[in-house]
Amino acid sequence: MNTKAYKKNVVDKLSDVLKSRGFKRKGNWYHLSNGDLTYYIGVQSSLSSTADLLKITVNIEIASSIISKLDDTSMPIEYQRHYVSRIGDYLESGQDKWWIVSDINLAEIVANEIAEIIISKVIPHFDTLKSTEDLAALWRGVGHMGVTEGQRRKYLNLLDNR
Repeated sequence: MNTKAYKKNVVDKLSDVLKSRGFKRKGNWYHLSNGDLTYYIGVQSSLSSTADLLKITVNIEIASSIISKLDDTSMPIEYQRHYVSRIGDYLESGQDKWWIVSDINLAEIVANEIAEIIISKVIPHFDTLKSTEDLAALWRGVGHMGVTEGQRRKYLNLLDNR
């Protein structure tokens, strides 16, 4: 087996978990929109992966249609993100998490572990962030979670001055 097969195992497992919750898949990314926020979950392979060894993580992102409209940027809306984190942010350690997969059995274990974190941590977090106002409240409450301090100030300023 090779890393493509290992990654396919992870992506297929996430498809089972996320499509039943309304997410759509495009490549290694899943997205779901409520009209205001679009939630993204993406599988990322490390550049240090080889033909036989897959190093993989998951990115968690949110885009706000309101902030996109207020922000004066030439970047197309489908590429804008207003909240970015890694799956490790949802773990007790809060440390970045990369899995190393070297065989198909390990790929299955990793796929199940990632799916469990998404089901038990990421989706419930998404459920608390239903609107741009929820993102703003998060940034006002705990600071720059999901954004840099500069982005936090910029986005809150855009929202406050609309």
